[in-house]
Amino acid sequence: MLPPSFTSLYRLFLRTSSASVLHQPRAVQNIRSLWRPIFADAARVIKKLQASLSEGDRESLQNRLRIWETRMDRTLSLLYTSATSRGLPHQLTRNLSQLYFAEYDRMSSRRFPVWNAQLPSNAREYQIPVPETSLKAIHKEEKARQAQYLEDRAWNTLSLAVKMAEGRDRLSLGRVVVKSKIWHG
Repeated sequence: MLPPSFTSLYRLFLRTSSASVLHQPRAVQNIRSLWRPIFADAARVIKKLQASLSEGDRESLQNRLRIWETRMDRTLSLLYTSATSRGLPHQLTRNLSQLYFAEYDRMSSRRFPVWNAQLPSNAREYQIPVPETSLKAIHKEEKARQAQYLEDRAWNTLSLAVKMAEGRDRLSLGRVVVKSKIWHG
């Protein structure tokens, strides 16, 4: 069971995150989804601490939890400032919500393979497609590859900027987690 201080912090985060995006339902959902994995990781660390561990492991996990608590305090401060003013912190949380939605939408458009038990194992859906060799198909594939490369570079650059901001200010700006269940068609 998680300690009351952790659940209280999470509830405070839920209220503050909602206020920081002016209680707009979609933005609240995006912001909460952005930080949920960070709280889930902290809950795992707390549960490991509650289990019997060696002294070295316990000290390492306690240090990790202390750093996390400091980051969450600063993150809550950012969210509170975002809720009370319409300056840079508010623009940051609004943009984080929009970026999360853009990444969610981008990943949702991809179709990952899904097992269908009704089909035989040698069905056409499970065969590796043979690439087309026509000049038009090759150009189309190359154009798609270049677009994907540009998109990956842009997201990597943004990711680097977020990590630098998190490191400099010792706060957390959330994390996008890919859940494969949303992409099944």
